[in-house]
Amino acid sequence: MKKTKKKKSIAKIFRRIFVVLSILGIVSWGALYAFNYSIGEEEVVSADGTPVTSKGKKTEINALVCGVNENLTDTMIYVKYNVESGKIAMMSIPRDTYVTNEYCIGHKLNAIYRGKNIIPLVNQIQDLIGVKIDYYLVFRADMLISMVDAIGGVEVDVKMRMKYDDPTQNLHIDIKPGKQVLDGKNAEGYVRFRHNNDMTVGYPMGDLDRTEVQQEFIKAFINTVLQPSNLPKIPELINIAQQNTETNVTVREALKYVSDASKIDTSNIVSMTAPGTAQYIDGLSYFLLDTEKARELIESDFDLSVVEENTGDTDTSTTTEQEAN
Repeated sequence: MKKTKKKKSIAKIFRRIFVVLSILGIVSWGALYAFNYSIGEEEVVSADGTPVTSKGKKTEINALVCGVNENLTDTMIYVKYNVESGKIAMMSIPRDTYVTNEYCIGHKLNAIYRGKNIIPLVNQIQDLIGVKIDYYLVFRADMLISMVDAIGGVEVDVKMRMKYDDPTQNLHIDIKPGKQVLDGKNAEGYVRFRHNNDMTVGYPMGDLDRTEVQQEFIKAFINTVLQPSNLPKIPELINIAQQNTETNVTVREALKYVSDASKIDTSNIVSMTAPGTAQYIDGLSYFLLDTEKARELIESDFDLSVVEENTGDTDTSTTTEQEAN
């Protein structure tokens, strides 16, 4: 009986460590955030659908984290995580990026997925930035709302009056400026806002500015989750994640990295938006991603092997305001 209780206790501690790492995974390397309880599963498949030949622990992980609204990937972030140094870097890929893809309706990157085409989306992003994606995480908007409410809100400093209404999306944003704790619904509005209905208030560079706000919110979310008062809520967050995510990782794969959780550095996350310019094509606003420069930035700024004393956030993008929310 004592031996059984001891095993259960060890398993409980092990699971707690794992779920803490899972919370970090949503913004650091995505793949750990959704549980797959087929722990006996042997086959490991990469994000683009090809079998993984080596089952050893990786020294670096490349992930794609996507937020979905009405089957469109309105948030797409490439994340690199160095297992040994614990450092994290993120590059937001603008949703209006111009692509030619057989799975896409029109030419906007966010229209490839449509609720079913995750592999074509992964392949397209790999082609754009020249990185092999190991894991993907796709989450629905409801997950953000539920998780923020579960941890009692997230504190942010709102820079402008955010007022926007779109009944077709059931989107109603009404947030006053200033430092405040946002609940789930207002957090959704905060990360989705670009400008008000008459275009008199908003971000000068539209969606590109919004990606910066999203990255800052992600950091604030991580820090809030890791507060001692919120650690007991992690099982609830995992349950929310299970119901709202799609991923290619298994628990067997994720468990390899549990011992590295203490190394993760959330205070010095490198974040940027993919470089490029906005352009109207056939009357529609697109973002023309500079693939060569994006790859150069990943090569230089995403070197996470050495801990630098002062790694500031970087925004290398240039664009003009794009279409409405």
